[in-house]
Amino acid sequence: MTAMRMISAFLALGALGACTAGAQIGGIGAQGSLGSVSPAAARAPQAAPADRLVAAIEAQGCAITADNVAQVLLKANLTQQQLLELGPQLTAQGRAEVTDDGTIRVLTDNCI
Repeated sequence: MTAMRMISAFLALGALGACTAGAQIGGIGAQGSLGSVSPAAARAPQAAPADRLVAAIEAQGCAITADNVAQVLLKANLTQQQLLELGPQLTAQGRAEVTDDGTIRVLTDNCI
């Protein structure tokens, strides 16, 4: 697996996510209206971005593809740029791999 292939896969998925992810228009975005989060929920600690990404990929069948990249990004609360940054980190840590068809699979206890 070459680094260039990994970067290409994440760039392609990031570009597709940019086309399909929800945009914030006015005060309303993919999560609802601004200020609609309760104060207790707003203070709850959030998992690290890499952990949120892995969990979101697991929830989508253990792989991120062109078909589900927008859902993964939305569920993980990440941007396309963050996906591009986190992908190589996850593969370097042995937490993800890129298959021959460009699919990115997570390697966890739930996804072997």
